[in-house]
Amino acid sequence: MESEGFYQIFASYNTTYLPVLGIFWFLLLISTVLVLVRPNRRTNTLIKVLLAVGFLWSGIVFFPFYMTMIAVPGAITSLGVGILFAIDALRNRIAIHLPKQSWLRYVTIILVVWALGLYTLTGYSLGHPYPQGPLPVAPCPMTILSIALISTSMDTLQKDRWPFTLLFVLLICWGFFSGLGAPFLYEFYTDLTLFLTGLYGLYMLARHWKVAVPAR
Repeated sequence: MESEGFYQIFASYNTTYLPVLGIFWFLLLISTVLVLVRPNRRTNTLIKVLLAVGFLWSGIVFFPFYMTMIAVPGAITSLGVGILFAIDALRNRIAIHLPKQSWLRYVTIILVVWALGLYTLTGYSLGHPYPQGPLPVAPCPMTILSIALISTSMDTLQKDRWPFTLLFVLLICWGFFSGLGAPFLYEFYTDLTLFLTGLYGLYMLARHWKVAVPAR
């Protein structure tokens, strides 16, 4: 597929589901602000439910019926992430919050703002205005948002090591896969920030992995 076909897929998807995507973006924006400003069990459950819905939607609708050339890896990754977020919404192991450590706090805020708005606006400014290009609730910006948010809860490695690691690895893998694939195959260079976010997630996971090894 050439670049033009890639953008036509988004044009078809965005125009078909714009009301749904717009409402979902608004809910995701509000819930993200709430969980960072007032982190508690309810706000954590809300954001995880919304992320679960977003990724499950991508795995059931977006990849099988629109982005069909990568339907298998896209759908499997999205469904896996969606299921893991849904499970944690019930189990409440991941505690998302705005970090106190200054550099991590700034990185979190930057990635959140990028994912929920600037990612899409940058794509528009680079020559792919609506409807040609991902909206903030597409799989790639949602992956950036998810890595940013769960990176604030690295102590989850101590209490729920393997489910949390699997969630992180799925997000990182998609960061590498699409973060390199979209720029080099379809000239969508905004997704290079997805690749960089994947590197950030890998750094956070590696940095906390040994520290979080449960005592025997």
